[in-house]
Amino acid sequence: MANSIKKVTNVNGDPMNLGQIEIAAIRGVEQGVNTFDSAQTMKSTLQVQGLAHTSHYGAASGSIIADSTAALALADSNFGKTHICSLDGAAKTVTLPPNVTASDIGKQLKIVQSVSLVASGVLTIKTGAGNTLAMSSWSAGTAVDQFGPAVDANNTITISGANTNSAFGAGSTITATVVAAGEYMTEIQCIPLGAGNDAIAYSTT
Repeated sequence: MANSIKKVTNVNGDPMNLGQIEIAAIRGVEQGVNTFDSAQTMKSTLQVQGLAHTSHYGAASGSIIADSTAALALADSNFGKTHICSLDGAAKTVTLPPNVTASDIGKQLKIVQSVSLVASGVLTIKTGAGNTLAMSSWSAGTAVDQFGPAVDANNTITISGANTNSAFGAGSTITATVVAAGEYMTEIQCIPLGAGNDAIAYSTT
């Protein structure tokens, strides 16, 4: 066992040796599951080991988002991946994995725009069935005037391109993170082409 303690300090400061029964009791607790029914105070450090879902640029590449009108539905297997979007002049809908649960909290995917979204280009991001946008979602960029969802029911983001001046230029990114059951926080960082435009709109569809 990790704990080999055989002596403790009594309340009056005197050392107190532990007998076999006390040592066995400590080891029994270590081997069991500790259930707390009241507040506990930690006066030292606590190390928590586990698997975190959160990542930024994923370890694996995701599917290419092609410059076409064909809709793309992302699945759970796309979490943790980075997707390159080559959409410039077409109208396309990308749907995030549907019906996320509390066990998905922290899972994330990223979309990186490889070209500038121009005049006829429209990229629509939908949260998928059973999901909405968290009110902590945000978008920022030159000339962008909608900085986040208006209401928690919003589930659609529309990004419109523009010739010469486009908010969603090459290098722009969209990060979608599960923050609660049925909720995505989206972070849209726009890198403008020229003077940018009011590219972002949030809605409920």
